Parts: sequence; C-alpha cells; structure tokens
Amino acid sequence: MRIEREVPFAGSFDLVVCGGGPSGIAAAVSASRLGLRTALIEKNHFFGGMGAGGYVVPLSGFFHQGIRVAGGIGWELVQRMLQDGAAQLELPKGHVSFHPEYLKLHAERLLREAGVTLFPDAVLSGCCREDGRITQVLFVQEDGEKAVGGTTFADATGSAVLCRFANAELLPEPEKYQPMSLCFLLEGADVTTPLLGGCIHHDGKTGRSVNAELHAWLAEQPDAPQFGGPWFNALIRGNLLAVNMTRAAGDAADPKVYAATYAGLREDAFRLVELLRKGFPEFRNAQIAAIAPDLGVRETRRMRGLYVLTGRELLDGAHFDDTIAFCAHPIDIHQADGNGQRLAELPAPGPIPLRCLQSANVENLLAAGRAISCDGEAFASLRVMATAFALGEAAGVAAWANGDAQRTRAQLQKQGAIV
Repeated sequence: MRIEREVPFAGSFDLVVCGGGPSGIAAAVSASRLGLRTALIEKNHFFGGMGAGGYVVPLSGFFHQGIRVAGGIGWELVQRMLQDGAAQLELPKGHVSFHPEYLKLHAERLLREAGVTLFPDAVLSGCCREDGRITQVLFVQEDGEKAVGGTTFADATGSAVLCRFANAELLPEPEKYQPMSLCFLLEGADVTTPLLGGCIHHDGKTGRSVNAELHAWLAEQPDAPQFGGPWFNALIRGNLLAVNMTRAAGDAADPKVYAATYAGLREDAFRLVELLRKGFPEFRNAQIAAIAPDLGVRETRRMRGLYVLTGRELLDGAHFDDTIAFCAHPIDIHQADGNGQRLAELPAPGPIPLRCLQSANVENLLAAGRAISCDGEAFASLRVMATAFALGEAAGVAAWANGDAQRTRAQLQKQGAIV
C-alpha cells in the first residue's frame, strides 16, 4: 500500500548524517569545519552513542602496542574530557576510562561549536531516492514528521537504518550475531582488595581486564544467567564503577527482540549482583545505581560497499592506496551462546580503505561506524569507539572531497586523524 502525504521541509544540506554516536559526531564535525552545511539526526536527546547511552566504558582502539594510531576529532574529545578530570588514559594499552555524562557534555559542545544543525529526539522514518541517489530523509520528532534534503548522506546509525530505507545492498547476516550487553553503574563495591583493585584500570600493568576469579566462580553457579567478563571500569569522577557482564544474543535491529532482550538483561543484572553480594565480601554493600538506557550492541546489519574488508587482510598486514583510517583493537569475538571470548591480536594497525564506506549501489551514501562494509572477523576489530570516530571523520572529509580518495587522505593527515 502506498501512502502519500505532505511533510514539512526542514532544510537542505551538503551532508546529512544519521546517527549521533562516535562516527556520526566525527562525520558532522569534520564536514562542518570544512565549510559544508551539515545536519545531524539522532534518535536520543543526547549525543555519544554506546559510550553515553550504553555506559560502554572504556573507549578502546586509539593505541596499538602503546603507539597511538587514531587522532583527529575522537582524540580531541578525549583531550577535553581529560582536561575536565573526567577521563583517564590507561597506558600502555591505551584504553580511555571516562564518565558518560562528560562524554555527552563535550560531544554536544563540539557539535555546536562546529555549527552543525542538530535534530535530536528524531527517529528516521524513510527516505526519498531518485536515479540511484538519496534526495531526502524523513524523520519524526515530537512535533511531527519532517524532511531534509542533501547532497551526500552518511549512515552512522549503527544498524544501517538509512541503508535499509534507501534499499542499499547489505552484506549477508551472520548465523548468530555477537551478543548484546546491558551495562550498569555499581556503587558500594570495595575496590581496596586485590579482587577488584587490580582490574578496574585496563592498562595492562595490573593484570587482565577480565576478572578471571569472578568469571570462574560465576561459571560454577547453577542459577547464574549467561554472562561475559566481568569487566569493571572506573568512571574517574565519583566512586561508581561501570560494569559490563550481562549477555544475550539476538538481532538488535528487530524492535521486539531488542525490547525483550533489554527486559531480560535488566533482570539478569540484578541476579548477577545478588550472586556477587552473597559470594564475595567486596560486594556485600554493592548496589546498582543506574542501568544504561540503551543496550550495548556489538553487531547488527552492515552495508555492502565498493570493497568488503576481511579479517584475514587485517591479520596479514594488507595495504590499500585509499586507506583512510587504521584499526588497532584485537579481533574480539564474544560467544553468542556462552560465556567465552576469542581474541586475535593484530600484528600491525589494520588499514581501512575508503571504498568500505562507499555504498555499492547508492551513489551518494556513505556508511561509518558499525554499518561499514567488512566481514565478521574484520568487524570484530573495528567495531570499537576509537575506530568509529576515525571512520566518521573520514566520511565527513570524503563528503567534502566528493569521494576523492587522495584528497580525503591528504586532508585527514592534515587534521591529524591519520597518525
């Protein structure tokens, strides 16, 4: 059934970015700083993605073997949080512990300072396409549906929402997606003993990031739900810990699955904390202070680009003439139906070609962040937030450069995005 309706027009832009997580922020800021009229559409009333709404701490992927390989806008945002005393660089591994509220604060400041036109609390509802190009996107805010036009469009939604509305080619779905996690903030835990004190800073000097003792104990409990890690991270300001331990597989792009998973993992969070309270004196006074408003989603849909990057290429040290970013995180695959995790370290920073951001069949569509064109093995490395920032910045510069790879690379190097 076809429904025709009149929708108010909210403006025309050189670049329209859909999704306000790390890749969307960097895409919008980089393009706007280069003089493009830029709009950013985000479903939440804040910006920052999984770090802000999912309490996914720390920021990972800036460093490879102690050497920083990602800079630009993502690193600028880290510097702002460091100056505010709301972040800590965990060297030599290079993870960045941070406070989610300061990520929201500085992300919006960056966007507004750059002059980006913001549409928060806006849910994508469709798009218009002519002659293989997107001409407008539609979205719904509290006061109704609206449309914006654009020259170039960037999908930074994480789940390739714009790609699907535009009938862009997608890569085949995996048999099982990596599981979702619902992170939460914990108060009252005693971090003065070795049980927790050695694992809340992911620097590689004080032991493994995963608390192996708690993992082994939880695995023996017959009434424990599925879990991962657990990982505990300092929020730097205050005495709260960000905890990542719940786990459930499913298609996060399916609204019914997402809602059911969120409800189930909320129950699991309380069950897991209660188990820890009974089993370890360090948790006797621990309580959940807050549960993330968004699930931590590791994997959903991905666009088919002009090139599909593979994990084997990252492990073999491939070279590309159109490299616009590097990934540094290990290939990190979380078991969908168990408590395990498989890691494969990259021998060198992994190059990501611009062609992975360019749609195979929609001329003016770029995808950044989790929607990028790659296989599951490569995705398991580049899905982290530092890489998402780098991919978004590349998308914004590519829009300015009209897709020219050499101009894009040169400008990214000038901006310090490629270190």
